[in-house]
Amino acid sequence: MEAASADIHGTLARISSYQVYFRHREAAGRAFAESLTNHVLLWSIGETVAVLVVGLGQVMVLRSFFSGPRLSTKSNSVAT
Repeated sequence: MEAASADIHGTLARISSYQVYFRHREAAGRAFAESLTNHVLLWSIGETVAVLVVGLGQVMVLRSFFSGPRLSTKSNSVAT
């Protein structure tokens, strides 16, 4: 009876240590996932800003093509 009780106590202690190990592992995984999420968020914000800057630059360059000096199309017509 005493041996069975000691065996059960050993098994419960092992189970308890497994639970502690997996809780620590889960906490480390959660911390890594949250850190990764923050890095992805910052990278996405940076990419969004870069896309907006490039887009605005392209619009400005495209506008400069069409807003250049206009050539006069007056014809020198001779009165007849």
